[in-house]
Amino acid sequence: MNKKLNIFFLVIFFFLVLVSNSQANLQEDIFKKFESTKTLSFDFIQKIENKKEIGNCFIKYPLLMKCNYDNLKKKIIISNGKTVAVIKKKYKKIYYYPLKSTPLFIILKKEKILKLIKENKPTEITSEIVTFEFIDKKSNKLKILFDKKTLDFKGWKTKDSYANNVSFIISNLKINNQIIDAFFKIPREEDL
Repeated sequence: MNKKLNIFFLVIFFFLVLVSNSQANLQEDIFKKFESTKTLSFDFIQKIENKKEIGNCFIKYPLLMKCNYDNLKKKIIISNGKTVAVIKKKYKKIYYYPLKSTPLFIILKKEKILKLIKENKPTEITSEIVTFEFIDKKSNKLKILFDKKTLDFKGWKTKDSYANNVSFIISNLKINNQIIDAFFKIPREEDL
């Protein structure tokens, strides 16, 4: 009986070592792939509670982003590295926010995501997605998602300032295409 128990614990031990080693390799592979990423261009589906929006987006590290929404308001979100502008072309209106005060600051500051991957184990691994969770000083949570098979950046989940669940899921991802910095210039309202 004692021999069977020892064999059982030995099998469990080796299984746990194998799983832990596999997870560490996955984490290291995600880190290496994301570290080599300079630009991203992709389509997206954004859900805020039950409201769904689609569009396309361009990110250039560090801190530059432009997202075009396919909606009636012709919404565009641009980060120029310091400011996030939410543009509603239909109404010829621009709303400005300091980038550092938004969850986009973490998404657009590649070093923060790399540090998160390097220093933390994934909070969830499914057959399709690897999730890392960032919690800021105010206890706001931001989940960063990676595709388990391709190791590509897959999106993020968080809560907005009204405590609504927000998910931003990436598809048709293209990595390291050339994008010039001028593409991320915020227009003036009078030029809309």
